[in-house]
Amino acid sequence: MFTYYLVINCITLIVWGIDKFRAKLNQWRIPEKSLLVLIILGGGIGALIGMTVFRHKTRKSHFKIISIISILIHLVLFFYILS
Repeated sequence: MFTYYLVINCITLIVWGIDKFRAKLNQWRIPEKSLLVLIILGGGIGALIGMTVFRHKTRKSHFKIISIISILIHLVLFFYILS
């Protein structure tokens, strides 16, 4: 289970970086729905790191709020399954 969260957060961080890179080049962007799905699947930490490192999606507060809520839900699930 730990491996899943590690992988989904790494993927989310990489996708955040790709989307920021494409935004700078005015290229096709990754849809916001796809970014939100990654967060909901457990990539909240990767998203928050991506927001900080790449300074991406920081003006859209719903990304930060959904990331924090997702992290809290996944922490509860993680510890519930472990116990």
